[in-house]
Amino acid sequence: MVSAAAFAITLVVSGPAHLFLIAAAVVMVGVLAYTLVAEQQLRATTQAVARVGRSLDAGDNPRAALDGALRELLALFGARAVLLIARPDGQARLYRRTSRGTSEPNGDRELTAEEERRYGFTAPGDVWSAVAADPSTGQWRVSTIAHGEEPRRSRMPAPADFVAAHPFRSLLAITTGGAQWSHRLLLLDAAPGADALRMLQAIARQLGPALCSLEAFGRVSSRVGAAERARVARDIHDGIIQALIGLEMQVHVWRRHADPNGDTAAKLEQIQTALRAQVVELRDLIHQIKPGSCDPEHLIEHLAAVVERFQRDTGIAAHFTSTVDDLALTPRVCDEMVRIIQEALVNVRKHSGARHVVVRVSAADRRWIFEVDDDGRGFEFAGRRSQTDLDAERKGPVVIKERIRSIGGRLAVDSHPGRGARLEISLPMPTHGG
Repeated sequence: MVSAAAFAITLVVSGPAHLFLIAAAVVMVGVLAYTLVAEQQLRATTQAVARVGRSLDAGDNPRAALDGALRELLALFGARAVLLIARPDGQARLYRRTSRGTSEPNGDRELTAEEERRYGFTAPGDVWSAVAADPSTGQWRVSTIAHGEEPRRSRMPAPADFVAAHPFRSLLAITTGGAQWSHRLLLLDAAPGADALRMLQAIARQLGPALCSLEAFGRVSSRVGAAERARVARDIHDGIIQALIGLEMQVHVWRRHADPNGDTAAKLEQIQTALRAQVVELRDLIHQIKPGSCDPEHLIEHLAAVVERFQRDTGIAAHFTSTVDDLALTPRVCDEMVRIIQEALVNVRKHSGARHVVVRVSAADRRWIFEVDDDGRGFEFAGRRSQTDLDAERKGPVVIKERIRSIGGRLAVDSHPGRGARLEISLPMPTHGG
């Protein structure tokens, strides 16, 4: 490391020549110091790009690799949250990763058209940063950077809808595809400054295409996985279930010819009951692994059919009511809601000992409300618990909690031990304007 002390000059006489030597020494120290700092910054940037690059190794799990890359970017820039918004095939999707100690959920989900507009505001450049809007002007202070240039500063109107959803002090961003953007990476409350912008530029230039390709690969893999799950579901239905139903019918015939007062009839009844229970279990499994295909226009009737099938398969009295005709949800959220209701009904059948269950759909306070209410055993606690309470106490249905979290919903559970329980799932309605 070169220091100014190494270039100290002791002068015992004065004069223009000596002043020139002093000035030259100072300039040399400055140049060397600048060179060393530049080399350190280049080394740090190279190492950072390499770390992000290593995390992009998809292997057999592109979603895990994408999540790893987002975590690496989160740590690298000291950000509170990193958001990747992708819309290469017409359907926008948000990938989110947040740091510890925040209430924002991780995971990914499809965006509504209104949410897509929230993230689709006009960007000032391909690689840019912004500082929170000035309250007096409502404008962001923006810096953009191009290859080989210093950051250029300007101002732009702050998109109100985005700021309302994601308030921040500083923002780093990459946009690909120009005006018709296909991917947008946003780092909230990242360390600001020209150095961070240059590092982000290097990542965008060297790893941006790989990040976009990995996200697209994840989508393709999901579709392939969905097709495979559909094939397995068909095989279970057409093979194992049909064989069990045939065997259950044969046992029923044997029971009819057996002595009703003998041990054989009782044992055959036990076998028939066990076979019927296995058929129900396998049907539950099919509904869990089958890819969803529910659109918003038919969600209500789809849920009604789920409840009707539950009553037919289990003998538990089940009713469905709805005070809304249609719900403005994305197809993916509709699929998740069907699976959540199915999972809740499976839990009722397996664990509650209920004789009656009601599934309701309603709307209140700008939210869609889904309820599953049974008269069974209830949970081990009494009273109402929010999802935060359930997480803190490590209680409640784990699979349902994760599914609700993945679509940005809220869960509350009302439990009355010995008298039943009610699950309440709420989803925000789209807001207009902004």
